[in-house]
Amino acid sequence: MKVLKWLDESLEESIMVVLLVAISAVMLAQIFARYVFNSSMSWPEEFCRYCYVWSVFISLGYTIRRGSMLRVGIVMDMLPAAISNSVKILCDAVMLALFAVFFRHSLLVVDNIKNVTGEISSAMQIPMWIMYMCAVIGFALAAVRTVQSLVNGVRHFKDKGETTIEATIKEARAEVELAAQDNKNYSAAAREERE
Repeated sequence: MKVLKWLDESLEESIMVVLLVAISAVMLAQIFARYVFNSSMSWPEEFCRYCYVWSVFISLGYTIRRGSMLRVGIVMDMLPAAISNSVKILCDAVMLALFAVFFRHSLLVVDNIKNVTGEISSAMQIPMWIMYMCAVIGFALAAVRTVQSLVNGVRHFKDKGETTIEATIKEARAEVELAAQDNKNYSAAAREERE
């Protein structure tokens, strides 16, 4: 059960962190090789580009789970709760249909590259279908997260959600509290240093 909870809460974020660390490490190694050893490697730029593309597709599920997909929140806030929740459910249903179509077509593209063209990448010499799998996985994760959002929307249909302004104020207060805590820690460290 803990594994399922972790997968639900942290899967996409963990993958994106690993990809970002990989991009940073490989580019740092490339810079080091180029300026210290005066010799650059041929594959880091391609590797980082592919990692970036993977992170873009993985982030689809992450943004849906966090509820940070691009929406016009102010307009939704002006609607009554029942209409607002109905529109959210309708939007989720449309997004689910789109992700299902995108998933199906990305499977066709991967199958074509794997079984017909047999393309390989120029620098790393890896099969390109592996690169294109990011779309398949990304759209699948997005569809799963959209189903979760739909179920949550139906379960909490009668609840009045947090408005955009309320969420913004809440985030601003959290930032102010964090800044105040950092300021206290900095002041305490400065006092200890003087003593």
